[in-house]
Order: sequence, then structure tokens, then C-alpha cells
Amino acid sequence: MIMSDNFIDASSASHPDSVLRLSSAVHRFAIPFINPKDQISFETSFNTCSKSHSNTIAAMQQADNRRREIKAAMASGKVIHTSLSTSLKEYIPVVNQILLSCKFQPEVARLDKHLVFSWSSGIEYNKYNKSKEFSDSEALMFELVLSIATYALSESNIGCDSCVDGDFPKASRQFAKAAGIFQYLGEDVLPNWMANSAQHAELENETLAETRVGVCLAMQHLYMAMAQQMAVATVLAKPGTPNYALLGKLSSGIAAELETFVTTFRSKSPVHMSRIDPSFLTLITFLINIQHSLGLYFLGRSLWLNCEYGVAIAAISEATVAARTRTTPTGRGLPEIESTSPLQSLSPELSNYRKHMVSLLQSWEKDNMLVYFNKVSRFKVLNILF
Repeated sequence: MIMSDNFIDASSASHPDSVLRLSSAVHRFAIPFINPKDQISFETSFNTCSKSHSNTIAAMQQADNRRREIKAAMASGKVIHTSLSTSLKEYIPVVNQILLSCKFQPEVARLDKHLVFSWSSGIEYNKYNKSKEFSDSEALMFELVLSIATYALSESNIGCDSCVDGDFPKASRQFAKAAGIFQYLGEDVLPNWMANSAQHAELENETLAETRVGVCLAMQHLYMAMAQQMAVATVLAKPGTPNYALLGKLSSGIAAELETFVTTFRSKSPVHMSRIDPSFLTLITFLINIQHSLGLYFLGRSLWLNCEYGVAIAAISEATVAARTRTTPTGRGLPEIESTSPLQSLSPELSNYRKHMVSLLQSWEKDNMLVYFNKVSRFKVLNILF
């Protein structure tokens, strides 16, 4: 067959930048905050029982110094998460040391002054209600858990910064680290605390989201999905033709992780899910469906390169359907992007992605009709996926 100079092989068309941007869209959570009016001091509260032990005094002073640094970092106009994470990383072991001392030597853990820890939630932050509601507790475990959760969310914010800078490998590591910290909270720290607490069930409605097992287990799935998103973005950002088959599997896995996040949150902590910013839940719905679409898109690109032209066309066709705006709240497709929605920033990328798929699909259908004559089968696509 003689080709004109204007002939372009559809299989060699590169993916547009919009695919990279949609693949790497993530959410940045606020962090929990210590109440600015909180003026507690470990050294003052444990003065009597620690004054004859120089190592204990040093530990109390270190805890107070690190906590002041944490409060100062939170009080600044723009939180520098690298500094905050460093302070939290140094503070958490000291609090744990104090906690263990009180646990194994309760007779000497006599307070000269009550310790009342006061924190607000980062996960429950709502853009429609920016006033922070602080929750108080005298439990050292409360302080430890909120510090660990803040550390996880601060590390995730470092990941978001890396994503913005285009350093996707670093972002992936940060999100995976956040996932591991929430897994530690959900599978180890919180179950042990709750097992020794007689009131935890009664306090479900009053406690912060970060102190609930179900929330932490759900957050683990969210950050594992975000880590995989960065892995996809890393591959897409490299020059040359990517491994589309791998990207398709990763995108399908991301959608599955996000779905597990929603079902875990809803089933294990419905009270706290009702406090989440509605725009965040809309974003998660958007991401689940766009990842389904991207999984089909990458699958189609892989199949075309492997000369399975009919099934490739069916996969791209399914990807275009998954990327349409749904006509009903429970229907298939993407949620409608309202004019005031944060998703407006993704509207141009979504439009370019849709145009690209339509153009690619038309080109492939033409080539198949004139050259390859493969049967287009939607059922084969479903068999490959499931």
C-alpha cells in the first residue's frame, strides 16, 4: 500500500498531556491543629515525680520544646510541612516514652497539674465551615494518636508539593509512607487503645475522625491509590511509548482502591463520613470514574499495539462512555462539574482528553474498516478486564 506524506499511524500517536494531568489529580487534606490556647507543659505537670530523675526531666523538656515547635509551625500563615514533619518525628517517640512510663509505673505518674490536650481535625475540615472545633482529652493516647495522624497528613502534603513540582517518584514515596502510617494507626495503635477504653463506643459521635479505626483504615486505601497514581504519572512523564498494559492494570487498581476507601469509610465510620467536605466526596467519585476510563484507554492502546484492532476499538469506545457526564446521580460516568466546584480546574484537561479519544477512535475505526477488518467486540474487552 502506498501512503501519502500526510499519513499518520494511529498507533504511534502519543498520549496528550491531559492524560498525565488527569492521572495525577489528587486531594490535599488540611492537617489537625493544636488549640492555640493550649498552654500545657509536661515538665510542670510531672514536676514532683520527675524532679529526682535527670533523664525524665530531660525527656519532659524535650517533649515541651518539640510541642512548641509544632504549635509554632501550625500557627504560621503557611505551614512548612517539611519542618512540621521533622518536629513531629522527634516528638512522637518522646510522647510514647512518657506513655509507657505511665503505663508500667502508674504509682509514680502523679500529676501536679492536669494535662488537657486540645486538637481539631484535619480530615473533617469543611470549606463551608472554616471555624475549627477543638476536641479535648486528658488521655496521653489522644495526644499520641493525633500527633501520628498529623505526621501522616503532613507527609502527604509534602507528596502533594512534589506532585505539583513534577517529582512523581518522590510524591509516590510520600503517599505510600502516609498509607503505612495510617495502616499502623488503624491496625495497631487504635485497636490497642480502644480495647482498653470502656467509653470508646459511647464517644463515637464526639471523637475526631483521626481517632477512629475505620477512618484510618480507609485513609490507608486512599493514600495507596494516590501512590499508584504517582507511579502512573512517572511512567507517562518519560519519553517514548509507555507500557500501556501496565498502566491499564495500575489505573484499574487505583479505581478499586478508591472504591474500597469509600466503602470502608461508609461502613466503618458513617458518622465521620457525614462530616467530610462534600466537594472531596465529589472529587473521589470523579477520580473513580476517570480512572476506570483511563484503564480502558490504556488497555485500548496496548491492544492496538498488539494488533488486536477490533478489541482495541471497543476498549476506547468504552473509555469514552466512562468519561461522559452522568445523566442521573447513580448512573455511569462522571459527576457534573458545577461552576463553583474545585473540579473546574480539571475541566480543560477533561475536554482535551475526550477530544483526543474521539479523534483516536475515528482514526482507528477508519483504519480497521479499510485495512484490518477486525470484528469490534465489547464482550472481549469485558473478559479482559474481569
